[in-house]
Amino acid sequence: MQRILKNKRVQQAGLALLVWAGVAACAQAGTIPAAQADTVKRVCRDTMGLTAPNTDYVACVDSLTGSLAEAAANRSEAAASVAGQSACSQKGLTPDTPEFAMCVLNYRDKVLGARPTHVAANQNPIDITGGN
Repeated sequence: MQRILKNKRVQQAGLALLVWAGVAACAQAGTIPAAQADTVKRVCRDTMGLTAPNTDYVACVDSLTGSLAEAAANRSEAAASVAGQSACSQKGLTPDTPEFAMCVLNYRDKVLGARPTHVAANQNPIDITGGN
C-alpha cells in the first residue's frame, strides 16, 4: 500500500481530486449567503465531527450547500409562479387552460432571468414590464 501511495501518478491524481473538490466546494459556497456557508461548515464540523481538509468534510459542506442553494432556487421559482398566476389572471386568461399555463411559465422565466421558451403558436410571452 505504501508503494502505491508513493507513486507519483497516484499522488498527482490525489492532488487533482483534492483541488477539484475544493473548487467544487468554493463554487457551491458562492450560491448561498456567507452566514449560511458558515453555519454549514459549523454543522459539518461540530455536529458531524468532521474536520477540514478531510474528504468527508468537503463532501458534507458541498452536499449541505447544494441543498440550501436548491431550496432557495425552489422558493424563488414558486414565488415567481404565484406572481405569474396573478399576472396571467389579470391579463384575462382562464386558469387550467394551456394558454394560462404557458403564460405562467413565461412570466416565471422572465422573473427568474431565463429566456421564455413556453410559447404557443398563437400567444406572445407576457410582458412583465407593463406592456402586453
